[in-house]
Amino acid sequence: MTAATVTRRAGSVAALLAAATLLTAGCDDGSGKPPREARSTSAARHPATRSPSGQATSGTFNSTDIGWLQLMIAMDDQATLLLDLVPDHAFDAGVKKWAKPVATAYRDELVQSRRLLARAGVPDTNPHRGHDMPGMVTDDELRTIKGTKGAAFDTLFLAAIREHLDQAAKIAHSQRSAGADPAAKRLAARVEKTSLTRRARLPKAVAHAATTTAR
Repeated sequence: MTAATVTRRAGSVAALLAAATLLTAGCDDGSGKPPREARSTSAARHPATRSPSGQATSGTFNSTDIGWLQLMIAMDDQATLLLDLVPDHAFDAGVKKWAKPVATAYRDELVQSRRLLARAGVPDTNPHRGHDMPGMVTDDELRTIKGTKGAAFDTLFLAAIREHLDQAAKIAHSQRSAGADPAAKRLAARVEKTSLTRRARLPKAVAHAATTTAR
């Protein structure tokens, strides 16, 4: 697996965010079958009201707010698993230095996102489980990247996290325009800003003779 394989062709941000709002209809992962609903491990279920379209809404939240929150939780959960690989797998000191505070910040961001989702009265589930979409670090990618060390890991890690940051910023920008809840829009503004900042500070992959691949 190469960096080009990890970096998938980005789709339409507006279409992706719109698709994320169709939670009750389910997302298509390409198999033609409804996705398996995955229970989140960090928050309890909450009752939700339904709009005429079937989308769960509550108070000042609209379907875009909820679709964005669920999409970002799914994306950030996977990105955090990727970031957790860095201490034991990365070679470049710059990659390790960059990843440590970002991993901590993502955990804080996930707490905020889940708190908003609970306030909206929406179950903390993952309708995007197993989906291969722009910005999502898939389970297959995680397994592949986990199987590398040194500069090879750095290259794959940087490609995957770069795509994640790019897509997170784009989706957050769309959420700021189409969302309704003030707190969700403020979080989107922070996500957009921090994603762009982290992207700008992302280290470059460094080739090194010590590159190793785990057997």
